[in-house]
Order: sequence, then C-alpha cells, then structure tokens
Amino acid sequence: MEKQMIDIYVGRIPIYSPSLEIFGYELLYRVKDNTRALIRDGEKATSQIIFNTFIEMGINNIVENKLAFLYIDRSYLTGKLPLPFPKEQIVLEIPARVDLDEELISSLSNLNKNHYWVSLDDRPELILDERVLNTINILKFNILNSSKTELKEKVQIYRKHNIRLLANKVGTQEEFDICKEIGFDYYQGNFLAKPRMVAGRRLPANRISLLKLLTSLYDPDVDMRELEELIRQDVSLSYRLLRMVNSAYYALDTKVESIRHALVILGLKQIRDWLTILAMSEVNDRSTTLMNAALIRGKMCELLAVAAGHKQEDRFFTVGLLSILDAILDLPMATVLESLPLTDDLNLALLDHSGPMGNILACVLAYENGEWGEVDSLQTTPGTLRDAYLSSIAWANEVLRRVIL
Repeated sequence: MEKQMIDIYVGRIPIYSPSLEIFGYELLYRVKDNTRALIRDGEKATSQIIFNTFIEMGINNIVENKLAFLYIDRSYLTGKLPLPFPKEQIVLEIPARVDLDEELISSLSNLNKNHYWVSLDDRPELILDERVLNTINILKFNILNSSKTELKEKVQIYRKHNIRLLANKVGTQEEFDICKEIGFDYYQGNFLAKPRMVAGRRLPANRISLLKLLTSLYDPDVDMRELEELIRQDVSLSYRLLRMVNSAYYALDTKVESIRHALVILGLKQIRDWLTILAMSEVNDRSTTLMNAALIRGKMCELLAVAAGHKQEDRFFTVGLLSILDAILDLPMATVLESLPLTDDLNLALLDHSGPMGNILACVLAYENGEWGEVDSLQTTPGTLRDAYLSSIAWANEVLRRVIL
C-alpha cells in the first residue's frame, strides 16, 4: 500500500458559501504515470488506489469536519463496487465522461433515496431533464464557459428545481461579486487569494497599521525597544501576543506578563513570524480563510526547504507567509513590497518566484491549485510533497485553533 501511495499527489480546493465560510473541499489527486497497476487495470485500479490512499491517510485530515467533494467512477455510482466513504462525509461528483443513461439515472435515484449527495457538472451539449434534476443535489457551472447573461438565464431555469448551484473557476473578486448577484449558492476558485483592485480607494487604517508594523519587523536594524513600544501601542495585538506565548502551544514553565519578556522568550525570528501572523489575521473580512492559506504555504515552504537541504528554512517560511499579503491588503504585490524593507532575494521570490525560495513558493502555489505539471518541475517525490502538504494543513489548523481564533 505504501509503495502505491508514494506516487500519488493529493490536494484540495475550497468551496465557499456566500458568506465566504468553507462549505467543503473538492479533493484533487494525480497518480504518477509510471504506476504499473494503472496501466494494467485502468480506471478501476485508479479509483481503488485513490480511495485506499484517502482511507489510509484519513480523509478528515484533509477536509477536517467539512464535506469532501470527490469524482466517483461509474462502477461506484451504479453499485457494482461499494462506495468507500460514509454518506455524511462525501459529495459524489459525476465525471463528464460518464454517460447519463438509463442505468445511471436509476442508480442516482437510489443514491438520492439513501440520502447521498450528488454533484453534476453542467454540460452545455446536454439538456438535463426532470429525472436527472430530481436525483442530484448540486449543479456545478464552469463560469468561463458562459457569459453573465447566459449564467443568469441558466440560474433562473434551474432555480425552479430543488438543487443548489455552484459557480466553479471563480478567479477574481469581481467574478465572485457577479456570481453572488446572480444567485449561486456555492463558489469555487482561487478568487480569495487575489486582491480586490479598486481604483482611487484609500487604504483602511488597520491595513496602514499592518504595513507600519511589518516595516519595523523586517527592518534589519530594528531596535527591540522601539519594536516593544510599537507592539504596546496596539492593545489587541499585545493581548493576543501574550495569550499566544502563554498558551499550551508553548507550554512554558513561567507565565509571560510583558511584551519585553515575550520578545526575550521568542527572539526576533520567531516574534517576527508570529506578529506577522497575528497582525494579518485582523485586517479584513476574509482574514481567517486567508490566514489558513498563508500558514499552510509558509509551513509547506519550510518543510520542502528542509527536505531539499536548504539552510535558513525560517526564511522559506516567511516567503510562504508573506505571499498572501497582496490579498490581505488588496494591493498589487509590487506596491506592497515597495513599502517593506525586505532583502532582495525575498522580494524576487515574492515577485518573480525566482531563486531557491521562489522556486519552492511556485511549487507550493501550484500544488495548492492542483497544477501538477508545475509541481513536477521541482523534481521532488510526490510522497514528499503530499506529506509536507498534509503536515502543513494539520499545523495550520492547530495554530488557528490555539493561537489566533
């Protein structure tokens, strides 16, 4: 089993509600081409290896307590093979290659009666009749395939049925706003990781404060007394920093009761990262979701740096952490970096994905989006990447639970 798992990439793409809470995750995977079982046995072997992999690693470790959206082959949909996960945990996604024939429609009807959730991709070439619409729960639209007018018309048609509508491939905040106005129930895409570009808008005070803090934190000549005073001026940040240092996460023998003591305990490297995390988590209405992404990126960059034998892995963590700053501040990354005293290699890694730090960041971003061809360019084994990703998810969840929330 372990030998098969080594050649599998596993990832996830969030699916959001209109209030930007995570409703579920679509599970992504790719099996390396040289897996002999797949060449010999085809789709059935692929599915079995994937399902066994998810069972082995624990699907809850990937999606936490959210729903898992997973494409299911025809043999599982029609009952020829047993479904591998509890119905309360999964949304069955029907691949586009599966024919919606009489056998499948009858099987979907049985799944519906047994309270399984089923998702279907909209197919422009097909007219979905009542029988199909009565057996599915979610209809997924690739918004890139239709104009705004066409999407409105489709939503009006399908709103007459008891199904929920999911907008897929939502790449920008503007596209999210349009889809929300049209009336979709769920949204999938990387739009949250992109800044909202609004011409002529003034930066809110809390984001100006964040920039000021980051400027001091990343100043190579920062004076610790000045940093202490800057932290003390922000009551909320001071409280959260002290709460974090005194949490079970650190399990210190003595209670830390002052900012100065916290600076001594943690040291500049750790205090820089933690203050960045705490400050970034407060600045906008998408902060929790964005911070989760930033923490996963930072930790995965660090773990891959260690695996590759790079020194100063904390700097790789910083690159991953700061890679979300443009979305946090709603500014282009180049504009953000003009205000920060970062070193040239950090700037190049964030702007151009160049240098060792940039290469690993690019790989992490590709993995995050399921762009497996780009992931391959790092020449790291799928097992190393997958394990780093899952470890980073677990670590980020723990940090959010114990330190930030």
